[in-house]
Amino acid sequence: MSEKFILPSYGKINWFLKIGETRSDGYHEIESLMQKIAFGDEIEVSLEERERDYIACNFPIPTGEDGVLSRLLVELRKIAPPLREVGFNIKIKKSIPPGSGLGGGSSNVASILQLINSVFKLNLDWEEVKSIAVRIGSDIPFFARGAPFAWVRGRGEEVEPLFFAPHRFLVLLFPPFSISTAWAYRCWEERKGRIKENKKAGLSLEEFLKAKNPELIEEIIWNDFEEVVFQCFPDLNFYKRLLMELGCKKVFMSGSGSTLVGVVESKEEGERIVKEISSPDVKAILTSTIWEAKEEGANQ
Repeated sequence: MSEKFILPSYGKINWFLKIGETRSDGYHEIESLMQKIAFGDEIEVSLEERERDYIACNFPIPTGEDGVLSRLLVELRKIAPPLREVGFNIKIKKSIPPGSGLGGGSSNVASILQLINSVFKLNLDWEEVKSIAVRIGSDIPFFARGAPFAWVRGRGEEVEPLFFAPHRFLVLLFPPFSISTAWAYRCWEERKGRIKENKKAGLSLEEFLKAKNPELIEEIIWNDFEEVVFQCFPDLNFYKRLLMELGCKKVFMSGSGSTLVGVVESKEEGERIVKEISSPDVKAILTSTIWEAKEEGANQ
């Protein structure tokens, strides 16, 4: 056996993110609107007849037994013993920085899960895929579902595809620091009693979902993490103001950060802003939302 696959592994943004109560399993209830973006990592997967797996990445991420990819392979081998005869050689070329709030690690896991399900004809249905995915990470079910735009609830396992995905050009600004999701939740717990209630103008999420109009997406932008994270990382306030001054229509943080997302009118406007804001300390790129389903893998 010697097969090689090249997988795109797209990131995501959270247009809306509301944090609920802590569940009995220790996780928080969330409600979110997630959408894939045309920016992500590339994964090379080779299948070989050997006992050991090999996982490598151009970023310092956990690649041993405690890493999310190793945990995925353990879960799959429990339900598909023939996988124990296969060695997976996985090389990840990351563009999405860890700790950026764009779901890069979760996307990597979902891409490999989908590949193995297809190549080895495991015939896992959505409930089985979801059960495996949520045991490894809360954002993985969204990526594993395959829909570019979805309403996500529970701890991330309730994924309802939406078929009115917005098409927007986005400036992504990467501050020179990362943010741990676990830290962000702890910070939220400590400060939530002092967080302002969501009294923004515009539509409620319920109204947006009922209207099914992607042109209204900017009216529901919200992230419960922003206030607490911005208090601890005041540079984010500076970068947000800068993006607005340069011409972004809306600026918000994705997930638990640290990436800031600027919505722009056009590709040309986005290119101008990226050129003006980029510096040795701050990286910015132009991308867009994904609004149609894309093929997640290709045999090479």
